[in-house]
Amino acid sequence: MNKDKSNKITTLTRQSIADQMQLEGLWYHGKLDEPNFLNRLYDLKALPSSPREHRYNNAYDDIYQHTVNNNDWDSDWIYNDARINLLHESDEKYLKFLSETLHPIVRSSAEEIEKLISIYNEYLSVDGFEIIQSGVLSGKFLYSGRAQSIGADQFTVNKTEIKKYLDTAYVRGKVDLMSKSINTDTDLAIGTAKELLETACKSILKEKGVIADPSWSLSRLIRETSDKLDFKPKEAEDPAKAEQSIKQILGGISSIVHGVSELRNAYGSGHGKDADFKGLEAKYAKLLVGVVSEIVVIFLATNGETAELV
Repeated sequence: MNKDKSNKITTLTRQSIADQMQLEGLWYHGKLDEPNFLNRLYDLKALPSSPREHRYNNAYDDIYQHTVNNNDWDSDWIYNDARINLLHESDEKYLKFLSETLHPIVRSSAEEIEKLISIYNEYLSVDGFEIIQSGVLSGKFLYSGRAQSIGADQFTVNKTEIKKYLDTAYVRGKVDLMSKSINTDTDLAIGTAKELLETACKSILKEKGVIADPSWSLSRLIRETSDKLDFKPKEAEDPAKAEQSIKQILGGISSIVHGVSELRNAYGSGHGKDADFKGLEAKYAKLLVGVVSEIVVIFLATNGETAELV
């Protein structure tokens, strides 16, 4: 197999992932033996045996002999074997390989899955790719690879900022749930985003000595929070005018967030669903989660102190 020059996931990234997996003692084939894992991705019976192995006429028997019967191949043989060609295989097939290592038939340890996803996404992100939850099988998550969405890196930054200002298990849980559910449960992502925004606003208001009225709409809550914060740019020629402009912008954002609230009424996690319920497409959840995370970061950063959660 020849190297695909159009690949965007570099050989360095692939080798780094392989090295980190070996360092962590995480074997790609999980609970399966190597030939039966690889046979899920390749028709090994249709591939030839290695040039130095004349006892067998196909890759499955060859690999079984040397990884199961004798176990006399190096643990990283798969990355240099021309038949599998992982270091130079197409991006699509390489991502499929990584995703398959997380399949519930292959791996049942939640801790191992979490470690692998962390390794994969740390290195893949450099080349603009990621592994995400993409489905469910008998209550277990399925995964797939893709090019990172526009704004994915910025949302990661926002998550870090939100956790910095409101560093509690509750907030960490909310931002992680919001992030993970964007592609698997859009109504949950919308509902969680709304709850996080409400929490941030109420926490800031409490710090300012204001108790939010339970009857306030989300737009009113955002407006009341905005009014209690100092948005005057310190180096602006006319700070008061600049602050007015900023608050006008925030008013427009508030309208967008009001749409989040309305969408949650129809799609959100806080409401019952009919049997034929269909959630929003993931691209809309990404937009809503992105807007909410930006607002939360702006409010918390402008507040300047760690707010006490309410």
